[in-house]
Amino acid sequence: MDQIHEIIEQLRKKDYSSFDTFYELTKKQVFFAIVSIVKDQDLTEDLMQDTYVKFLEKIDQFRSNENPYAYLSRIGRNLAINTYNRRKKEFVSEEIFETIPSEETVEEIEDDQEILKILDILDKDEREVVTLHVINDLKFREVADTMDKPLGTVLWIYNKAIKKLKKEIGDV
Repeated sequence: MDQIHEIIEQLRKKDYSSFDTFYELTKKQVFFAIVSIVKDQDLTEDLMQDTYVKFLEKIDQFRSNENPYAYLSRIGRNLAINTYNRRKKEFVSEEIFETIPSEETVEEIEDDQEILKILDILDKDEREVVTLHVINDLKFREVADTMDKPLGTVLWIYNKAIKKLKKEIGDV
């Protein structure tokens, strides 16, 4: 049995005395598996830490005949992909924020009746999302929790509503 497999057997027995050696033997592969996806060194270092924690949590699932480098890289890669996708959604939601009418524009609509008339253009879900986000000033995550809908669905509904409003009344 080679050195890395011996260390893994020690780690299975909750003997972490050789963990530093294990880390030194595997860190380069894990680093490159993650950084190639997230392209951010600080985030990569955080995800590396998460990778090793997850490895230790699931060490009993590691099979002795498996390649430890590939196994760790797969954990790191999956964490990186999840983080990348989550950040991509956050970026999309930031783009949507740019389409929100400015507060000055909203303040220019003096009569509540006009606001209600504008909201009547929207269907029930669109009206609720726009009201909660723009008028009640809730964050999209809070809107999703309030409506008991996934964040992606709320963002899609909001984007659709804004497009509908722009088409019906022009750029607000």
